[in-house]
Parts: sequence; structure tokens; C-alpha cells
Amino acid sequence: MLAEMIRTPYGQMPAYVAVLPAAGPWPGVVVVHDFAGMSHDLRSQADWLPGEGYLAATPDLYYWGGRLRCLRTIMREIAAGAGRTFDDIDSVRGWLSRHDQCAGKIGVIGFCMGGAYAVALAPGHGYSATSVNYGGCPKNAEQALASACPVVGSYTSGTAP
Repeated sequence: MLAEMIRTPYGQMPAYVAVLPAAGPWPGVVVVHDFAGMSHDLRSQADWLPGEGYLAATPDLYYWGGRLRCLRTIMREIAAGAGRTFDDIDSVRGWLSRHDQCAGKIGVIGFCMGGAYAVALAPGHGYSATSVNYGGCPKNAEQALASACPVVGSYTSGTAP
């Protein structure tokens, strides 16, 4: 497992990268954290993916301003479907697509807050698949996700509309 710095339009963003021991290329996965940020649990999720045949990159979306400041921005941007954090996540997708171990197909997986990103990134952001874990669903899902890549959702009672 590696620590990487990924160039974004706003500077260098730290990311946790989990690679396969065998030569690739492999599909890539952008792993988007929940409100807790770069936790041990999140790194464990990223570490699990290479064993299943994926190259995983987990960006630290709080790198530019601390949790509370970033969370205020993140909540506004998720509602708008655009902004700095979307650009940061897109930078990770681009970084993965250029990685010599990546086959070019890239998915996104998100947990809670990260799941909201995974839903929002499903249409029109170049992903091959998305996995939403407790991330909510747009009220107008049929319209909002009409052009989306395949979506897998995991919800508990009370988290889905």
C-alpha cells in the first residue's frame, strides 16, 4: 500500500493507493470516504480490493481545510452535483486511468457521504460502475440516473428513499 500525492486543479491531494502484487493491468476503483475521512476502516476497504482484482485509490477530500470546513463545502457541492470535491475525485479517476497497472475501466465506491458522491458520479463522469453504500438516492432517480453506469446499492432500513 502506498501514499501518493495526486495533482488536482487546487493543489496536491494525498491519496491512499492499494495495488495488486501481480502484474496488471487491472480495473481501477476510486474509494470515497465517509464523514470520518481517511480512517482505518476506509484503508481496510481499499486494501481488500486488490485481493478481488482491483487497483484502488482513496483520496483524502479533507486535505485542504480540515473536516468541519470541508464538510460544509462538501454538503453544498453534493446538493449542486459539482464543485471542488467533484474536481478532486475526477483528478483521482484521471490518475488511475493513467496508472500503468490500470486497464482503463474505473469504478467508484462510496460509503455514506462517499455514497452520495458515488450516486452523483454515476451519470456522465466516465465511470464503468458505481457502488453506493448508504449514500441516499435522488428523489428524481429515474431521470437523474437515466444515463448512469451500472449502479449497485447497499442500504439499511431508513437510508433509502
